[in-house]
Amino acid sequence: MSSQQAKTGGRSLSKSVIVGVLLGAVFLLSVLIFKELFILLAAIAAGAGAWELAAALRIKGWHVPRVPVTVGSVLLMPITYYGGAELQWLGVLAIVAALVLWRIVELLLDSRLYPSQSLRLTLRDFAASSFVVIYLSLMTSFTMLLMRREDGSMWVLAFVVTVSMVDTMGYLIGRQFGRHKLAPGVSPKKTWEGLLASITAGLASAILFSVFGLHLSWWVGLLFGVVLLLGAVFGDLAESLIKRDLGVKDMSSVLPGHGGVMDRLDSILPTALLTYLFASIVLPL
Repeated sequence: MSSQQAKTGGRSLSKSVIVGVLLGAVFLLSVLIFKELFILLAAIAAGAGAWELAAALRIKGWHVPRVPVTVGSVLLMPITYYGGAELQWLGVLAIVAALVLWRIVELLLDSRLYPSQSLRLTLRDFAASSFVVIYLSLMTSFTMLLMRREDGSMWVLAFVVTVSMVDTMGYLIGRQFGRHKLAPGVSPKKTWEGLLASITAGLASAILFSVFGLHLSWWVGLLFGVVLLLGAVFGDLAESLIKRDLGVKDMSSVLPGHGGVMDRLDSILPTALLTYLFASIVLPL
């Protein structure tokens, strides 16, 4: 392992930057020019994230059928974009129902299980399947509801860039200057110095987007920044806790220098919901 990788927790900083720039370019192109590309991008991210999370849960014996949860997560994005909130929730219920039926069939075909054991596994797996759908698929689909708005592209751009600034500045400053641990029991690499950098960058980004992009007052941008900061920190710590309980460092290695898709979605998931709620209150349609 190189000295550079050692300083960044085993990841290559150069690869991380290259992949990050490429992902950022595709994201900007999809949001600002081709909405259909953004739908595809969100669908791919949701499907890949669902596969990763379902695979990771199997480490501890939580069996979530990977094929239906992946297909369902992909389909939920265009369903929500073209069908709105009503079809969004119907889609979520349909995915959960498909996972339940799929798992029941799997257990019935497994003749090695006794009825009592089969029932226990079924209920446990139902809970795990519902968690994946709500935590990943549903949260991601709120970006589709945002994109349905006339000003949706700017809202999506504002919250994704702000969350990226929160993550990036917290990572860089925390790695270089962090000395005081934030939550060593959950995420030992997070520091108070990194958190301060995240707060500064996040608030500045949210205010700038709100004033110049969404034409809102600066204090509304400040409030928006606080909401995004809380969501980003919660999402980051939540996934860190999940990975610690599962005993994994990254959800996968599909993104060089970043880990898995879930490792990039951790802060995006809760902030997508919070941004949708915030936009609906501040600028209702």
